[in-house]
Amino acid sequence: MSDGLASGYDRTEPITKLPLERTAFHAKHGFPWASCAPFIENSRGILIHRPRNGVTFNNLSKGPHVAIHYFCGMSMASDGKNLTFLAAPPADRILCARCEAIAVANGLPSADELAGRHVHKGGVVAVATCCAAAPKEPT
Repeated sequence: MSDGLASGYDRTEPITKLPLERTAFHAKHGFPWASCAPFIENSRGILIHRPRNGVTFNNLSKGPHVAIHYFCGMSMASDGKNLTFLAAPPADRILCARCEAIAVANGLPSADELAGRHVHKGGVVAVATCCAAAPKEPT
C-alpha cells in the first residue's frame, strides 16, 4: 500500500489538519477529535476517504481504538494499525467521489486544492460474476 505520503510530498513538511465536526460523544466513552489530516487510507479498503469526525476510545482489553466517520456515510473502527493519514491521496489511488462532493458542499477545500494537483475521484461498483447471463439494468 502507501507509505503514508503522496507521491512528491515533502516528508519533512507537517500535514495540515482540517477541523472536524464534533460529535455528541460522552467523554466517559471516548475523546472526540478536533482536527485530522484531510485524507485517510485504510489498507483493507479500495478508496481514499475524507474524514467527517473521529473519536479515540479505550478498549480496556485491547488498548486505544479509533472510530472514524467519513463524509460519504461510511464509518470504521480500528486499532489504527491499518490506517494511514495523508496530506494528499497517492497519485495512483482513487478518492471517494461522494466524500469529496459532500466535503466541498460543507465548505472544505477540494482535494485538488489540498493536493496542489488533480486527484482522481470515483467509486466502487459491485458486479455479479456467478451467472452467465448479463446483469439487468436498474429500473
